[in-house]
Amino acid sequence: MSEQPAVRPRLVDVAYWLWLVAAGLLVLFGLLALTASGDTLRTSFVEAGAEPDVADSLVTLLRGTGVLGIAVGLGTGALAGPVRAGHAGFRRAEVALSGVYAVIQVLSVAVGVGQPQMLLCALLMVVAGVLVYRPSVRDWFVRD
Repeated sequence: MSEQPAVRPRLVDVAYWLWLVAAGLLVLFGLLALTASGDTLRTSFVEAGAEPDVADSLVTLLRGTGVLGIAVGLGTGALAGPVRAGHAGFRRAEVALSGVYAVIQVLSVAVGVGQPQMLLCALLMVVAGVLVYRPSVRDWFVRD
């Protein structure tokens, strides 16, 4: 096990702030999805060509993606601090959470039930995950 450097690498700080911004946006967008008027959403889906029964299901799916966004946002925010402190286990968990969420978000937008603005959050999370695995920051993360 190598000694942790005295000065935190700049890329770790950048990744930390990217994760915090993504976490904040995820919670914000999730709350918006949960609090949007169901009647307005149904009307919007029907006007876009969905059948009324399908529109009800789409409203439920939209609310589900909002709950998922809030949960992932809170998890991302909670894990970002220990990653910044240099804990390798938290880094693996944060990167795994970021990658899984990005895949789920891309798939949900591709099939038409996801919120496209959530792709920005997924992109920020993936970029942060790449930054904490750069060779220049390897020594910052100690084995747990």
